[in-house]
Amino acid sequence: MRLAYIITAYKQPEQFKRLLDALWHPDDAFAVHVDAKTPTTVRVAFQAAAAGRENVHFVDPIPVAWGGFGLCEAEWRCLTWLVTQGEWDYLANITVQDFPLKRRDEMLAELARHPGANYMDIRRIDELPPHFARRSRWLCWETPKKVRRLPIPNLPPRGFRNAYYGIGFHVLSRAFCTWLTETPLMEECRRYFRRTWHPHEHWLQAMIMASPFRDTVVLDNKRHINWGGGSGHPKLLTMANLPELETSTAFFGRKFDMAIDAEVISALEKRLRLRAAA
Repeated sequence: MRLAYIITAYKQPEQFKRLLDALWHPDDAFAVHVDAKTPTTVRVAFQAAAAGRENVHFVDPIPVAWGGFGLCEAEWRCLTWLVTQGEWDYLANITVQDFPLKRRDEMLAELARHPGANYMDIRRIDELPPHFARRSRWLCWETPKKVRRLPIPNLPPRGFRNAYYGIGFHVLSRAFCTWLTETPLMEECRRYFRRTWHPHEHWLQAMIMASPFRDTVVLDNKRHINWGGGSGHPKLLTMANLPELETSTAFFGRKFDMAIDAEVISALEKRLRLRAAA
């Protein structure tokens, strides 16, 4: 069994190198997108961090604005490239600020217990606070740096229902990823969600629930995220969180920042090495 990764980034090439060191395996495939707004010197540093690893591919960059479709489009470029690359079995989309909590063989063993499953966070919008439904009510326009809401009603899609929400990080089966690249629905999906607010938390949820794979969903996206504080943004994971990270069943923790606490990444690296040697 083989894995594929989508890694999105805009800063911290040093942290990218440590992430890649922790994840890299010659049998796996890696597609990386670095925001087009990232300075050239930083972009070169990202490429240098992956030097010598032929299975790491950098896709053509586009600008990504927070809350807009740019992140979806960046991942789409990665996914469509990965589908052409060999026979991997599962795909995980992560960012440079994620870090593995499990070894590769532990992830593969867990995935082998549920062949063909798609690990996602999916919730019905009509069971959530009203502001989630308002995300798609008005047309949005994404500029390179900002998403603007326009006073123009957004027409609902015809080929699927925008009725679901979830954290936009998943572990997806090869079969579902291939279906995404082949179904005519993806053209409408990309056109519709390009005009909405925070589409990254809706688009693939909508697609899998409109697909033949809806019954393969496991409602566990294999992420350990601390949402404390009520800001809508994940809190940074630090050494104070190490005990919960060590006992987590998730594949990845999110999110980390070497500039704030590099020690927790070092502790996780050491733990992964020790578990591999046991």
